[in-house]
Amino acid sequence: MSGGKETPRQKMIGMMYLVLTALLALNISKEVLNGFVKVENGLQQTDATIRSKVAQMMYDFETKNAQNTEKVGPYFDAAKSAADKATALHNHITQMKARILATSNGDGDLVAAGDLTGYVAFDTDNKRDTVLNLKYIAVKDEYQKITTMLVGSEPQSPIDGEYTALDLKGRLEAFSEELKAISFTDAVGQPWATSEKMKTTLDETFQYGEEMEDGEMRLWEAVNFYDVPVAAVIPLLSKIQIDIENAKADLMMELMSGIEAKSYKFTNLMPLVVPESNYILRGDTFRAQVLLAAYDGTNAPDIYVGDDKWDGQDSSLLAYAGTDPLEIGPEGLGILRFSTRGMPLGERSHKGVIRFQGPDGSIEDYPFYTPAYTVAEPALVVSPTKMNVFYRGLPNPVDISVPGVAEDKLTVRISGGHKIKKGSDGYVVEPGNSKEATINVSAQMPDGSNKNLPGADFRVKRIPDPVPKVAGKTPSDRTINKTDLINAPSVGAGMVNFDFDVKVGVKSFNISVSRGGSLTELSASTNRISSDMKELLNSCTRGSIVYIDNIVVSMPDGTDRAVAGLKLKVI
Repeated sequence: MSGGKETPRQKMIGMMYLVLTALLALNISKEVLNGFVKVENGLQQTDATIRSKVAQMMYDFETKNAQNTEKVGPYFDAAKSAADKATALHNHITQMKARILATSNGDGDLVAAGDLTGYVAFDTDNKRDTVLNLKYIAVKDEYQKITTMLVGSEPQSPIDGEYTALDLKGRLEAFSEELKAISFTDAVGQPWATSEKMKTTLDETFQYGEEMEDGEMRLWEAVNFYDVPVAAVIPLLSKIQIDIENAKADLMMELMSGIEAKSYKFTNLMPLVVPESNYILRGDTFRAQVLLAAYDGTNAPDIYVGDDKWDGQDSSLLAYAGTDPLEIGPEGLGILRFSTRGMPLGERSHKGVIRFQGPDGSIEDYPFYTPAYTVAEPALVVSPTKMNVFYRGLPNPVDISVPGVAEDKLTVRISGGHKIKKGSDGYVVEPGNSKEATINVSAQMPDGSNKNLPGADFRVKRIPDPVPKVAGKTPSDRTINKTDLINAPSVGAGMVNFDFDVKVGVKSFNISVSRGGSLTELSASTNRISSDMKELLNSCTRGSIVYIDNIVVSMPDGTDRAVAGLKLKVI
């Protein structure tokens, strides 16, 4: 070609010649073009699956926000704003697809008139816009019209305007920057911002710099949209839509984790007094632990308790000036002791106040009243071995005794259809279906009389959900090493922070892998990772997303229970 200055017409003729030569060399076959149709259909299914998962996450967010707007509100607002931006960008690309399909199909006049009813419609089942399937486009290798529309005649100087490649790149980069810039202060004054890890992921996903093609650096717009047939352009845009949905899902998971961030475990401060017993023998000592619920071990409060009996009516703040606060034990608990020697029999309570330094550095007063305790003759003491909750499907040990009364002089009963029996070391409760239980004791007193003692109330709950685990990863993890992933023999589950030794077994689960814009899903009816699954996992590359969900475990109470799933990015 000559080095002289060429007219636009000469440039166009030269470009067309080069394109024609390339097409003749490639000899794009009908089978190849139909292969792009299959790729596009697979991407659409993947996009729909991810959108469904994100919609469920948003529903969970809405539920949490309705339950506790003050705590969840700032996180929900950020999630809602990001979701709206992602939806708007997703819809913009759908409209862009419709214009590309119409233009390539020779309906440029409809595009100019804004009439795309034959190419885009509202999908009532999935509640989203959808475009005409690529298979209905007659000339799937058309590229000249859409090149003019998306890039223009100069690949290294792409045109600007709505629905052009340059405009799309700007929108995608702006969307990434908006997600990276999210920050706010929550209801308790703690700052939240997009993590550095998330920012790095966004930078890697939404980068559109120059790329090497045919030995020279070319703009992203030129590489992906200049002289590229419509059969390849549409799947590329679908892949970008999937990137948008994945970014939205990752951000929602970060925001959801931030609600329970370690930096500040509590949002409300509530004084709590835990007595060792509500029934005291005359001459014995009343003992209780006093603490501020959701206690911060690095910020011990000052605790004051009045000596006089509270009359049950005076609500004024305790006058603590000139008095010493309670001793604070090594575990941050205020140690409260009252000797009952010389006290009259009957019920008593005391007024107190906790002084605590709040997040802003100011000292705040939290008044409280000790639970009523009774100074009485020998009475029942029931101390649950584990806690004041019985769990169905488990033998729940409890210690039952009455000070001053021999153990063989006690008659123990339990209400609510539950069972209680004497074991080798105390009593064992086997809960039934009722949600509450009361242990009642009749004691034969030293004088031979029988005395019915006040009952002890318990809640009856089902065993908490176990936590699934794969290769040491739990739902709180986000990434996994490929070697660890393919070497994992099975999916397990176990209890976390639960006092009972509970064994559970995984009965079934699904594994889904999102890679290259497609989603492959396999199911197992045992806890073992099958050979097909291992083959699927072995095909993962860096950046692939692995979903392990629909996990069903068998519980000791004879029920099967679905537990949380895992979403892991291969690194």
